[in-house]
Amino acid sequence: MFSASEHKNGVLGVMLKNLALASVAILTLSLSACSSDNSQGLDGPHISQGAFVDEREIVTLISGTKAQKHMQMFASAKGYKLREVTSLRSLGLIMLSFEMPEGTTGKQAIAELEAAISGSTVGVNHAYREQTLNTKTSSLSYANALLNWPKSGCEVSAPIGLIDTQVDAKAAGLSNKQLIQKSFTTGSIGSSRHGTEIASVLADPTRLRNATLYNAAVIEETLDAGRAAGVDSLVRALNWLIEKDIKVVNISLAGPFNKLLDLAIKRAYERGLIMVAAVGNAGPKAAAQYPAAFGSVIAVTAVDADGKIYREASQGPHVDIAAPGVDVLASSAQGARFVTGTSIAVPFVTARIAADPEMFANAGTNRIRERLAANSLNLGRTGPDNTYGSGLMQATGICDR
Repeated sequence: MFSASEHKNGVLGVMLKNLALASVAILTLSLSACSSDNSQGLDGPHISQGAFVDEREIVTLISGTKAQKHMQMFASAKGYKLREVTSLRSLGLIMLSFEMPEGTTGKQAIAELEAAISGSTVGVNHAYREQTLNTKTSSLSYANALLNWPKSGCEVSAPIGLIDTQVDAKAAGLSNKQLIQKSFTTGSIGSSRHGTEIASVLADPTRLRNATLYNAAVIEETLDAGRAAGVDSLVRALNWLIEKDIKVVNISLAGPFNKLLDLAIKRAYERGLIMVAAVGNAGPKAAAQYPAAFGSVIAVTAVDADGKIYREASQGPHVDIAAPGVDVLASSAQGARFVTGTSIAVPFVTARIAADPEMFANAGTNRIRERLAANSLNLGRTGPDNTYGSGLMQATGICDR
């Protein structure tokens, strides 16, 4: 629960972060007016550029069974085929998935369905991908030293959520009691390497002792986007983690803006979920990646052993904090390897939050963001910047409180 003062400060923090992102978004819209993208003005239907799980699928989020019935009746009359209905009780929403009629575009479907049912949120099923690369290096593991992590590791204050691929418990060093998994995929899941590597960083006993992970598996081989997670799977995963009373969740995935995800993230934030996400590997000049760019999410970028920014890391006013993400040693069922990307930087920040009893006792995204900033090591210009955020996260003394 949030105190009155924390809620006020949290809302203000989110507003400030969103205002900063809005200025960038307005500039991007003005510059893209001459290009052939698929977005409209701020007052019209908006679809961010990005890959889709299924180009013929449209997803709606609504509140209440009455609105659900009206949506289904209207959509059926217009030729939409109902694929699935999901009750998201923890988020206070109902999700409906439809196949669009032939000849109907995503923009047309969004405009038509939202106009028909007041208060509905309608969007395409964007794809969100893993943000790591395999690298070849002879470097030693440097992350704990760079972060000043306590040498004996820290006892975990609470279970940790992980939205990613499935996790191989043996490779990640977890027992069956320490790993609770649920799949939100419908197709072939393919490799579990990415999620297992993230879990191995989270559960490494040199950082966290007796870690328990709630793994929401969302990555699969999609119809149109290859290996990715659909926004519908992400929404279901958030609902499940709130249902299980998880307080902090690691999301090492990134993709385009999507208003369905925006609504789900807002609901999750209102219910006290602390979300930590990768800024993405789209490059310093690319548009902001989500969910990290949402104001209620802690956005993590990656640096190397010398504190230099990872060259492919996305940048912008939404960046909150930096952590090791270049040539980080991680393990999976296929063996240990050195991994690079903003994905692998996120679990260090997630672990820092879960290990710090004082930070976790005052749970609230913006209060945690302030504490991370206050204890960080400045890497760029004085004060927060678009490259490093508040600087390199530090873990000095987090277990001594």
